[in-house]
Amino acid sequence: MSRILDCTNLEEEILTKVKKDLKKKHPFLAILTFNDSIYEKLLIDKCLELNIDFKHYKLDNSNTREVNSLIDELNKNIKITSILLVEPLSKSIDKYSCYEAIDINKDIDGVNPLNQYYLSINKPKIINSTVKAVIKILESYNISLSGKKVAVIGRSHNISRPLANYLINKDATITICHSKTKDLVKILKNSDIVISATGVNNLFKSSDLKDNTTVIDIGLGDVLIDSDNISYTSRTKGVGPLSIACLLENLVKSIY
Repeated sequence: MSRILDCTNLEEEILTKVKKDLKKKHPFLAILTFNDSIYEKLLIDKCLELNIDFKHYKLDNSNTREVNSLIDELNKNIKITSILLVEPLSKSIDKYSCYEAIDINKDIDGVNPLNQYYLSINKPKIINSTVKAVIKILESYNISLSGKKVAVIGRSHNISRPLANYLINKDATITICHSKTKDLVKILKNSDIVISATGVNNLFKSSDLKDNTTVIDIGLGDVLIDSDNISYTSRTKGVGPLSIACLLENLVKSIY
């Protein structure tokens, strides 16, 4: 019998703690976006709901130099406590240069290379909000990682690779899959946990998996449920809303 991993209670638990912290701390978030997105809207709505101070910068026609110049100003602005670059960035932007430009103390999504390095050596100062969401889901459902075979589908620098480092630190055995991976179904059939972050609808089916596999669908539609044999995250009450809660948790934790 399949089981839906509903994250509503976990999200509420995190946001309750955030609200409590906001009575003592007063963060100010700079949100940099390049395209309209559902994530951007949900984040701004949540900031308004919780009375979190923020400023939204829409950078539709900016180049890398202009974005980095803005980030430098935000780094120096003592009022701004955190900076967030919302994906996807414009194709003309060198996002890695922008990641590197963010002060590591204002980097609340763990994209700066130095923050990723700290995670890789198991001494994280900040963890990407989506990675945190995945780990919190597994922990809340008592799904152990030690000794487990985990397939991560996707190789993004901001989510999949930090996630792989975290999982390795928890003694899981990782296989990173991507568009050039051969025999994907064979890998999935041999995995205890599948974490997919491609955003490709129906990339694989639950019948491609062995019984009792746990699926964390970061892409919110990567897995097509065509059999009754797995545990999987809800599309509407899963990773998406939880990652925003984790981001706001990072936001208040960034203020010492």
